[in-house]
Amino acid sequence: MNFEAIIGLEIHVELKTKTKMFSRTPIDFKAEPNTLVTPIDLALPGTLPLVNKEAVIFAIRVSNALHMKIDKLIRFDRKNYFYSDLPKGYQITQDRFPIGSEGYIDLEVEGTIKRVRIQRLHLEEDTAKQIHLGDETLIDYNRAGIPLIEIVTHPDLRSGKEAAVYIEKIRQIVTFSDVSDGKMEEGSLRCDVNISLRPYGASSFGEKVEIKNLNSISNVERAINLEIKRQEKILLKGEKVIAETRRYDDSIKDTVSMRSKDETVDYKYFPETNILPIKLSGAFVNEVISNCPELADKKRKRYIKEYSLSDYDADILLLDKYNAAYFDEAAKFTSFYKTLSNWVTVEIATYLNSEQICISDFPIEPKRIALLVNLIESGDVSNKQARDIFTIMLKSTDEPLNIAKTHNLMQISDENVILETIRIVLNENKGAIEDYRAGKDRAFGFLIGKIMGKSRGKFNPTLTSKLLKREIDKNE
Repeated sequence: MNFEAIIGLEIHVELKTKTKMFSRTPIDFKAEPNTLVTPIDLALPGTLPLVNKEAVIFAIRVSNALHMKIDKLIRFDRKNYFYSDLPKGYQITQDRFPIGSEGYIDLEVEGTIKRVRIQRLHLEEDTAKQIHLGDETLIDYNRAGIPLIEIVTHPDLRSGKEAAVYIEKIRQIVTFSDVSDGKMEEGSLRCDVNISLRPYGASSFGEKVEIKNLNSISNVERAINLEIKRQEKILLKGEKVIAETRRYDDSIKDTVSMRSKDETVDYKYFPETNILPIKLSGAFVNEVISNCPELADKKRKRYIKEYSLSDYDADILLLDKYNAAYFDEAAKFTSFYKTLSNWVTVEIATYLNSEQICISDFPIEPKRIALLVNLIESGDVSNKQARDIFTIMLKSTDEPLNIAKTHNLMQISDENVILETIRIVLNENKGAIEDYRAGKDRAFGFLIGKIMGKSRGKFNPTLTSKLLKREIDKNE
């Protein structure tokens, strides 16, 4: 029997606001544990929560990017449960009235476009951070109250690959819209997976298993594929899948059971009475949407249409929003976009990897890279000379043209000078001329090598090749 996987994802995105969701407590991930906690964060008697406007703005940005209906009446609920990472004994969230609802996202998976429906996007506050040490648990309340958005899909995904592409798309949206750094390894983006299997053609869902605390896109794909195989083996034996919560253990490359789900937890949601509903004007929502930074999909279309970049080149640039921003700034100073793209994704990327730094720490500003690209395309410097100039630019603030002149790295494009050397080489290598005329193409390369050798690599190679062919044909 063949089975179909039914997968839904819940993604929590930590918003990069300056203060917490319901207090003016600053957020600083480098702060000492439990130093950024106020009475409001702990819901001590006499305190009242205050909604973070920036978090609402960020939630609207992402909701719009996901083609969602945006609720202009902001309302919050209490989710009641007791756990050590929840100092209030309840979490302020949006249960009945999420700010974003019923959207979608289109994914390209192995050459096919797949639409994934998104059920809801809601605002809430994060819990405290737990650090497990043997049989002891330390709790850092600095994280308690940090703004989150939770994005919940309909069960439209069917494989680990689709889930991985979906998460990468969400990560791209939240980073390019500048609402989060999207770093799964640091907990800024966290993913829970709900997965069940059913026979192909069946309409009802199988028993659902949840996989929690997945900290990388590759682990999400791996965990889903493992869980599909595990459930498939159980069903083929005629046994029932148990509803449970599991986690992925990277050390054994497998999922392991955490706890069974004997019954649905009743969180006793009720409206958060300390926060009155907030009415958003249409003008406010429209302003938030119009002021959103350019998203990756829009950039991609612009790169292909305006800059004539290939799909591949555009996708490589958009792997990192800071690399794309660097390219955008450099593109203001050149019209040779393909060459600029190559320098950003190859030469610069190689340097960043070797130094293990981000492009924000790269010592050459975008304008100077664009000027170097212009020198290459004008024929003033060769690619080899450009790489030499690039090496000097890493430790110098001088313009590339000045560096080229100072270090004698300019390419020679004077036809008279090149022709003089060509005639000398032809006179010294008459046998190679005959070989070329006899159809031996390697002879032409041999002659070019001789000419470039005499110029110490400074002749413009394209012009040299053109003049050499003309000179040979003229004397035929």
